[in-house]
Amino acid sequence: MRAVLVALTFVAATGVALADWKKDLKDAAKQQAGAKVEQSLGLANPAPAGASVYFINLKTGATVASPVLVQFGLKGAGVSPPGVQSADTGHHVLLVDDPQFDATLALPLDNPKIIHFDKGQTETALTLTPGSHTLQLLFADWKQQAFNPSLQSEKITVTVSGAAPAKK
Repeated sequence: MRAVLVALTFVAATGVALADWKKDLKDAAKQQAGAKVEQSLGLANPAPAGASVYFINLKTGATVASPVLVQFGLKGAGVSPPGVQSADTGHHVLLVDDPQFDATLALPLDNPKIIHFDKGQTETALTLTPGSHTLQLLFADWKQQAFNPSLQSEKITVTVSGAAPAKK
């Protein structure tokens, strides 16, 4: 009741129509709610303290056969699927051959060089063409975004054995 009296007093004193005042109030509430959503979805989550990701079975300079077994190591954090916000958890992402992306945004889901492991997988059999390839692990938060600071492994280079593909 008091809010109604305050609103009527405001309307009478300023000459602002009640409908305009209500609209302005609703717009302000939407803007504030939008700012909270943008803040919660737009900013990278802080990285779990002391966490690290690494390759268990591969080292730079290794010669491997395709499909390549790639095992992901994780210390100091837990694995959870995207969309599930839980403290100190995330999911593995494998970066193949230096894909370009904006680490301040959600990682692209349609880039074949950025492979998401959304079901908590900790290894994969990766099919690669013969030749030299770079691999790097990244640990992403519940929004499909890199943590801040980024949790990533060293970038390694492996050579896939086999005949080089014929050039056309």
